Amino acid sequence: MSKPAIIISLILLIGLHSCGQGTNAKKESMNQGIKEKYLNSYKLVKKYDYNPRFILDFNSYNCTYEILVNDMPAYSDFGGGNQGGAVWPISPNILKSGKQTITIRVFPKVDDDDKMEPFLLAKNCGLEVKVLYGDEEKEKPKEYKQLFYYKMPEIKLDNVPYLEFKGTFEASTPYQLKGWSQSQDLRKEDKTQLTKEVLAFYNQYRKLMADGNMNAVAELIYNRELETEQAYFQNKPADAAETWNRFDQIKAYHLEMLPLEHYELRFFGDGRVVGLIRTDDELRGESALAGITDNKYKIYNLLLHKPAGSDQLQVIR
Repeated sequence: MSKPAIIISLILLIGLHSCGQGTNAKKESMNQGIKEKYLNSYKLVKKYDYNPRFILDFNSYNCTYEILVNDMPAYSDFGGGNQGGAVWPISPNILKSGKQTITIRVFPKVDDDDKMEPFLLAKNCGLEVKVLYGDEEKEKPKEYKQLFYYKMPEIKLDNVPYLEFKGTFEASTPYQLKGWSQSQDLRKEDKTQLTKEVLAFYNQYRKLMADGNMNAVAELIYNRELETEQAYFQNKPADAAETWNRFDQIKAYHLEMLPLEHYELRFFGDGRVVGLIRTDDELRGESALAGITDNKYKIYNLLLHKPAGSDQLQVIR
């Protein structure tokens, strides 16, 4: 079989306990209830006079990289190709107006077998990153305003394995999301025990996906989905329907879930968020939750937190 292509799922699915054995009537009622809840979620999304969306705009050659906004994953590319004029949305990373942080990590390029070179190519690699914003209903993409710009310095030596840049930019948005702002600092917990809890959570999720129990998934990620809809100002019935339809699409994939392997525990959100991230060559930097269908990888990003006053992990992004 040829190497599967990688597709990143835009819906972030939570791992959870299954709902137990109820009657068919009760299950049908629950399923109908969560569907109605999703289809009406657009009514809870506020719109304003100006509704900015925030995006990354980047160009790269002969390097790989990851970008974090507010210490949360925004975009990464550990593939073998170059990027030119690519864009990626990051609004859910921006919880409120004010100072935002950005971290850019640049690594050597990889070969056709996904093996990373030991060093960045002197005088022959580069990365540019912009943060732009604009109201897509009022402005064309070329009219978006720039909040941040980074151009990596020229590599002049043959022995540079890695570059990291940390910076800030100011952003203004009419909404305010709770996100992980009040979550507990998980770095203070015993890492061995925390790893066991995270792995158990991921395994629950993996089984849920393998069983195709998407209605239970939808029930427990509703609040996260609602926060994401607010970040994108999705206040139309068609927006809510599109979110709900993704669950049916995922169920129709007939996924073969991959085992949880080749991962490390990583902290994000200044220690308030945690996830299992792949470390192997083929899926480097991706979520440890993945499946295969039609010779394509399906990657499901899953980041967890513990809200203030709770000892239970919950999905946050």
